[in-house]
Amino acid sequence: MFLWLWRRLRTVRQPAESPPALPSDGSTPEGIFREAAARQLDAQISTNDVLDSRNMNIVVVGSTVLPLTFGLLSIGQVEIPYWAGVSLRASLGRYVLLLLTSWWASRFRGLGFRPDLLDLSEHSQTYSAPLLEQWVAIEYTRSAAENERTLKQKARWVGAASTLLYLEGLSLSIAAVVTLL
Repeated sequence: MFLWLWRRLRTVRQPAESPPALPSDGSTPEGIFREAAARQLDAQISTNDVLDSRNMNIVVVGSTVLPLTFGLLSIGQVEIPYWAGVSLRASLGRYVLLLLTSWWASRFRGLGFRPDLLDLSEHSQTYSAPLLEQWVAIEYTRSAAENERTLKQKARWVGAASTLLYLEGLSLSIAAVVTLL
């Protein structure tokens, strides 16, 4: 069970895409290459947005659950047992780590996008259409290759923050159960 959960947390899901349409309009090989490279960049941008949203949700949930649990446990007239206190302190430590990993994941903000518009303007004056399309596709491919490393690092940090959120919830649950028993 834990192995399955760990794999799910470490996997970044790509947004669902419709399969590419087969060219029936007499597309050129350069056009097909450019379109495939553009789709890859679009998928990376979508993945980046998904990771940002997931990261934000992790912080919101972690920041909501912790004070609520502390507040609810302090309202009761029950003395908090030693092990519940230990578990509460552990959840607080995990929350701090969650904030740090989430912050680190948010530092991976920009994805590269090529071609440079000035270069494109210059090349559009001198290159033929097929050659220009192939050059644009190569630039898209370079952008995608550069972005891949950034997205993998960001996904690792978001995954770590997600794992810490689960551990924080587990610690809070243990504290609540020990206190109420």
